[in-house]
Amino acid sequence: MVDQSQSIRSPSYEKPWLSAEHDKRYWYHSMSFPDGEAVRGSWTIENFDQYIGGYDLNGKTVLDVGTASGFLAFNAERSGAVVTGFDAATTHEFRHFPFASSLSYKDIITSRDVWERKNLIPIKNSWWYAWQKFNSQSKCVYAPMAELYEWPEQMFDVVMAGAIVEHLSDPVYAIGAWARLAKEAVLIPFTNVLPLDDLVIHPITNLDNPNIFYVWWHLSRGLYTKIFDNLGFDIAFTQAHALHNDDASGPQLATRPSIIATRRR
Repeated sequence: MVDQSQSIRSPSYEKPWLSAEHDKRYWYHSMSFPDGEAVRGSWTIENFDQYIGGYDLNGKTVLDVGTASGFLAFNAERSGAVVTGFDAATTHEFRHFPFASSLSYKDIITSRDVWERKNLIPIKNSWWYAWQKFNSQSKCVYAPMAELYEWPEQMFDVVMAGAIVEHLSDPVYAIGAWARLAKEAVLIPFTNVLPLDDLVIHPITNLDNPNIFYVWWHLSRGLYTKIFDNLGFDIAFTQAHALHNDDASGPQLATRPSIIATRRR
């Protein structure tokens, strides 16, 4: 008989990166700190509550998947939640759409090194820099997504995964992990949804530009509904807004659905 307790592991929490104050940082989201300092990121979210579909986080335990610079994590904490951030441990976990001309296809070792230096480490530095600025009590875990299946079931009240589905080669498997850990709800804010009731998954792009190799799929409304129904959740959709600051013509307002999946009792 299998001892299931041996297949469950506790999260390995990261020790604070106290050197992040001095190291290179990349900001995914804009933030304003209590001391008056402000940083501009690739995205600006002006209304956190609207972004997460108005879900009440006060007094809840929250896992923020794909925490990046920590905007969702620290705003959830400000809303009264006890928060754990979660992100990739290494670039070995990154999956890029294959194009013959792309570096990640021709030379994966060099590609991993480039993404580690230019993306993953700087974005982690931004999380820990903000953690210090906010005097945060949040914890953070760096591990492969699949490891979430090994954590205790329904470990958190709420699991958030903002704008991360598009970067996952296997989003259905990931959604299963998030739902497994959530007692109450899974929030998937600011994620494009195909307005179809059929069970459909489409590429995000036309797959003709090798420079856009870091996005994968749009899932249909029907597929999200079916996945969550199979997992014992009811689903609703709201609208979220954010400013994209990296457009050459200046900041552009983007509107995408946010998904609120609540566990059936």
